[in-house]
Amino acid sequence: MADIFLRNDWYVAALSHEVADGPAAFTVLGEPIVLYRDHVGVVVALEDRCVHRQAPLSLGTVEGDRLQCGYHGFTYDRTGACVLIPSQDRVPPDARVRAYPVRERHGMVFVWTGDPAKCETRAPFDFPYAEDAGWSCHTARLHGRFDYRLLIDNLLDLTHLSFVHKATIGSAGLARDDNTTTERDSDRVKVTRWSPDIEQAPAHVEITGYAGRIDRWQIIEFTPASFIWLQVGTAKAGSGGRDASDKDKLLDRHALHIMTPETAASTHYLWVMANKAGSLSETQEQILRDRSIEAFNEDIAIIEGQQSRLDPSRAIVDVGSDAGQIAGRRLLERLIAEDAGG
Repeated sequence: MADIFLRNDWYVAALSHEVADGPAAFTVLGEPIVLYRDHVGVVVALEDRCVHRQAPLSLGTVEGDRLQCGYHGFTYDRTGACVLIPSQDRVPPDARVRAYPVRERHGMVFVWTGDPAKCETRAPFDFPYAEDAGWSCHTARLHGRFDYRLLIDNLLDLTHLSFVHKATIGSAGLARDDNTTTERDSDRVKVTRWSPDIEQAPAHVEITGYAGRIDRWQIIEFTPASFIWLQVGTAKAGSGGRDASDKDKLLDRHALHIMTPETAASTHYLWVMANKAGSLSETQEQILRDRSIEAFNEDIAIIEGQQSRLDPSRAIVDVGSDAGQIAGRRLLERLIAEDAGG
């Protein structure tokens, strides 16, 4: 069976605040990983499996810069080498667990799951708004029992908003795909949707207090293996869309959707929302965050249902609005094949 993962890539294993004083367990691409911070706060990533009796190292303790297994005290340094066995003086030379390259940026912890020698060939995904004082950011973690590629499909075809999210962030006008373009290049897929003169979504009326008709834009950029950057907003109908004046622009924000594969059939779903500082009150930002998470849980429910019905022997019917997700699948498949080939 062909691999469904791009191994040589950076994946978000955790949000920075999830890695505190003690060891924390995560699974990425089916691999158990333990994250901890050394005495100066630098994150270390090791295989979460002691070489002795394969107990989870995440059930152990951090001793200075080292991680001690909670079962028999085998102790490992940041390279994964066992440096202490309490029951004897000699440490066997093969007493070592895998160490993963790790980077921390934008409030996220990235791990490299492939060949460590290749980790410098590409940088972790850059989302500059996360550390820009001119933007207000919120994060969230969700989880879905589905293949991560189904979530990529979901975000590259937003015609589903009219149906899955009719009570939150969707509205009837979003079902049409008349003003959509799909761009493809060697390392990304970009879908641009323009929906003029449509009804406001219920959540957006709640946030903005404006119930009139609007123009809505959605720019979706997929960067394999696991990042989708959405630039989304609304303005009063006929006022110029993204070029509208501040008085006519209602919402204008960036969101990073991260789908880190946990296993072949489960996914860590992480989210970063960025709004221009001062454009919304704290109350409005909280409503937007809460309604967005409600919408993501609506997605999770439908995609988990989809996962339970998937049958590779059954034909799939494609339509015009599938152009983005088809392009995304083809790009990901090509990169996985190239990666496996060398």
